[in-house]
Amino acid sequence: MKHHSSLRLLLAALVLVFTAVTASAAQQPCIVLKSNGMENQYTLRLDAFQSTFESVQFDIIVDRQIEAPKVTWRDNSPAHLQEILTTTAEGKTTLTVIIDHLRPITNVNSVELADLTFSQNLPASAFSAGEEMIALDKDQAETIYREPALKVTGPSGSESGGGSLGWSDASGSIRENGSKKTLSLRVHSGETVGQDLFRQAAEEKLLLTLDYGSYKWIFDTSKGVSIPAGRIYYDLSAEEISFRSLSTAVEGSDILQLETAYSGALPCDALLAWPVGEEHAGKTVYLSFYNENETRLEYRASVTVTEEGIVELPLTRGGRYVVSLRNVWGQPANSSPVGPTQTTPPESEAEVTVLPEDQLVTPPEPSEPEPVSSLPPEAEEDTGSGGLPGWALPLAGLLVLIAGGTALFFQLRAGKDGGYNI
Repeated sequence: MKHHSSLRLLLAALVLVFTAVTASAAQQPCIVLKSNGMENQYTLRLDAFQSTFESVQFDIIVDRQIEAPKVTWRDNSPAHLQEILTTTAEGKTTLTVIIDHLRPITNVNSVELADLTFSQNLPASAFSAGEEMIALDKDQAETIYREPALKVTGPSGSESGGGSLGWSDASGSIRENGSKKTLSLRVHSGETVGQDLFRQAAEEKLLLTLDYGSYKWIFDTSKGVSIPAGRIYYDLSAEEISFRSLSTAVEGSDILQLETAYSGALPCDALLAWPVGEEHAGKTVYLSFYNENETRLEYRASVTVTEEGIVELPLTRGGRYVVSLRNVWGQPANSSPVGPTQTTPPESEAEVTVLPEDQLVTPPEPSEPEPVSSLPPEAEEDTGSGGLPGWALPLAGLLVLIAGGTALFFQLRAGKDGGYNI
């Protein structure tokens, strides 16, 4: 019994060693289908997708027979091979996504690929992913991801929507402010904004404020709104993001990166009021839009931070934006004011390219003064975690494996001589 117990403990230790090695594998990409507010439409995107990949193929399976969806590619350059093949078998439909670019599919590890419009309403439960995703880099080196993740989301990234804010919620909330009529509504997490709210606000020529708690949207609907046919709602939630490639493009001077859930044209021009901190009060900062298709940051406006540390960003569409302290576009911000805190953007002289996230060179850490030591030079080696030399942990792991294998051999031999089996 004693031999049995020691062997079990030894085997368990070896399993833990191998498990630790496996857990360090790279994060798998995630296929995302997001309901985007258009009737029967989902936006297809890839998250956690390496910017070294230029080609990819994967399957999305629908649990019923459907017609081929209408596909609108976000980057429709004729230089790309992009297609979704539709096949049906055994009562199911398989959508095979095939993409082949002459450059990285995304530079920031996350990209919206296309809008898929189906002929019928499909719930999140109707979709599943195929068995594997195959990705190729520029040298045609292949990476295969087994059982890739598929996430189907509703508004604000939730698995199900949180309701829609409509004109009926505005009853009794309109206020007179001089010659302006205003309407301010609180939008809760997961809520969308119905298209009818914008249409009715435009009829009343309202200054519409949508309060999301930490940030606010301000829409001046007095000049009318533009809402495409089939639009049911807008998901105007936004979140801070952090990509090294975007920060590098503005020479590390970014104080805010953000992404709006809705990435199309807004119903009318808007201000997005966002806190950046009172330490930036009075500073001039620079707003730019990340154009994924052109892999560059496009200058949008210069903005003065308020005394409360708020920037009011002039936006005409959703997407990814960067607010930086440095103007890397080569023009002084000396345009005439067109709003309370913004100025008209000057013509850009410099094209600011966004480099692939996985190809950025990590700068070396600043060197520190060497500690005084009485040890000989050959004993002064770099140390890893816990103050051990950098080679200590790999060597310890190797010794554990060798010792474990040796002990297991002798235990098995001793067990054989003693007449027992494991």
